[in-house]
Amino acid sequence: MNEEEYERLARTQAIKGQASENAARDSQMQYMLEEKEKGLAEEQLDVEVIIDNIYNLLKGKEFKEVDGVKKWVQPKDKSRTLSDWGIHRIMQTVRFHINKNNLLSNYKEEQINRLMLRFTNELNDLVLLKYEKLFQMPTFEECKEILEKKLEEKSKLRKFVLEKLGQEVDEEEIKKEFLEEIEHRIEDEIDNIKQKEMKEKLKEYGLILEELEAAVYATYNRAWKGEERGSLRRHSHFSEIFSPNAPQPKQRGGIFNWRRG
Repeated sequence: MNEEEYERLARTQAIKGQASENAARDSQMQYMLEEKEKGLAEEQLDVEVIIDNIYNLLKGKEFKEVDGVKKWVQPKDKSRTLSDWGIHRIMQTVRFHINKNNLLSNYKEEQINRLMLRFTNELNDLVLLKYEKLFQMPTFEECKEILEKKLEEKSKLRKFVLEKLGQEVDEEEIKKEFLEEIEHRIEDEIDNIKQKEMKEKLKEYGLILEELEAAVYATYNRAWKGEERGSLRRHSHFSEIFSPNAPQPKQRGGIFNWRRG
């Protein structure tokens, strides 16, 4: 083998090596692109974050920073509006409407309106028929605390009046008088407190319903005329165009695109 043949063989091996290296690099880039596309699609269709936020809001939690980390926490000074059963029942309805299947559906406007009407009717019927189970009934300890605060306020008011009249004030005697007044109707007082607290919680239902409606409507709106599926297809098509393995259009006339007559 002469020198010229050696050079030709070396060039051939170099070209093969470069082609192999390019193929490996393109394959790796294609894999990374596909994984990124898969991750974006999964993130786009992931509704668990939405559902988790709804669940924590129904639990009455607040999203705040604790020790440098933002998380859901239960306030110490706020009683829960909904019972465990109520939260579970509402979440069943929420999951029926907020899910991947609905996101990838193809709904017309009238269909979305009908589904939203069904959703609100379901929740309204639930409140109408089972509000005693749906909302968290105040415990005896909570009612007792409220009653004690009520007696405390009355005692302060009586003390203020006696002081203004220039009469002697005995706080313990004042509290004793109020307790004697309600001694035979403690049970009624506790029941009245329960009913009052329940009415206050019922007033929050309108806000809860509005928040749930907004979340469900946003889901159906993403599926309006198959927009979510279309978005995924457009993203996939974009990735294919810029894929390193995508076929490139052939040029005529060399790198300067000269046309031969």
